[in-house]
Amino acid sequence: MIRKLNDLEYLNFSLGQPYNIVIVLRVNCYISTDELKKALRKAQEKHPLLKVRIEADDKDIFWFTSKEVTEIPIETAEYKSDEQTNTFFLKNLETNFNMKDKNSPLFRTSLITSLEHSDIILCAQHTISDGLSMVLLTRDLIDFLNTPDLEVKSINTPIKKVDIFSPKIRKMIPKKAFRTRALFSVLRIYHFLKFGKKKEDILHDSDYIKGDLRLILWKLSVDETVLFIQLCKQNKVSVHSAISTLFLPEFSAINNPVNLRNRLNYPIGEAFGLYASGAVVKMKYKESQDFWINAKQYQSKLLRSLRDKNVYKIHKIVHTGVPIDLLKEFATIFLDIASNQEAFAITNLGSLDHMGIEFDSNNISIESFYGALSFPMGAITVLVFTMKGQLHFNFHYLESYHDAQRMKKIVEKTKNRTKDLLAKMK
Repeated sequence: MIRKLNDLEYLNFSLGQPYNIVIVLRVNCYISTDELKKALRKAQEKHPLLKVRIEADDKDIFWFTSKEVTEIPIETAEYKSDEQTNTFFLKNLETNFNMKDKNSPLFRTSLITSLEHSDIILCAQHTISDGLSMVLLTRDLIDFLNTPDLEVKSINTPIKKVDIFSPKIRKMIPKKAFRTRALFSVLRIYHFLKFGKKKEDILHDSDYIKGDLRLILWKLSVDETVLFIQLCKQNKVSVHSAISTLFLPEFSAINNPVNLRNRLNYPIGEAFGLYASGAVVKMKYKESQDFWINAKQYQSKLLRSLRDKNVYKIHKIVHTGVPIDLLKEFATIFLDIASNQEAFAITNLGSLDHMGIEFDSNNISIESFYGALSFPMGAITVLVFTMKGQLHFNFHYLESYHDAQRMKKIVEKTKNRTKDLLAKMK
């Protein structure tokens, strides 16, 4: 494969490193390095983006290429404790991909084994993947481990001559980089007037400090999850809108990642790649109102924000001819303005139980699953999913940006808010 980065990929790549999506799977048996290698080879065969690196040409245009790229590397260790697995997890989140290494893809794994179980850590650079892609890949890998002789067909990804955006969307996007540069200048002035930050301060905001990421995990029981879903149905509110409203008293601007697979100019299907955007909902939680009235108002705002003109808002500004360094500065400015200097996002993967992933089978199956995103500009992010009938929350933040005690209080308030809702139902 060799092709230019498309609009979605170029924008993500401009945000810098580390910008990784990491998933930790615990499977119910010993997995050998050879078994995982064979499964990863099949994954590379099925998903071409698992075998690419990024290089720039003499005009500073960035390309995906599979030239000289070899197999997905596997770091191995003998299991000692869950703390050890978490150390590998954080290390993958905080470690840049070496863009100068011509042999390495933008994906790596760690395998930590014992006789009873194996922990598999999957790490992708965000330019080639989104959250749903990681879930689909997880399902594929378990299938390949269970059926080593399974035949694999490559899923085509957008090729050089095919525009990722539909003609309707492409019309919205600047045709020349000059327009984007002019808009950046206006936004830079507005940002300075609003927040008083100079260019040096803005660029500093995108720096990533190693050892900075903190992760808080919690989940509802099976019965609590059933009750929560019942409450959502009774009040005619989506589970995602209800979850977002749980956090709304603390965050009045929430970014909701949007799956673009059915909105693109190419039949993406279940291909591995970056096919996501975001929709920001701004709303103040009204304590004088019932929770579910707030949730319905949030849902109404969310539905409006999911229109194409809002989902593609940032792409209506950005031209891919703008240099990476300038885009990185712009991303910080745009994020500050959109979030009022505290970016917060909820990625809802939905029900993993309904995606065909093996849980609790007699073959190789997944016992536990968690993940996080290392964001280079200090966003607070929550990964939400249902697994084995339980609703899981993975809350992560950078401690240099956010007070740890405040973050813990936010989590406790969210938990208590959930308990109060469920108590009224019982």
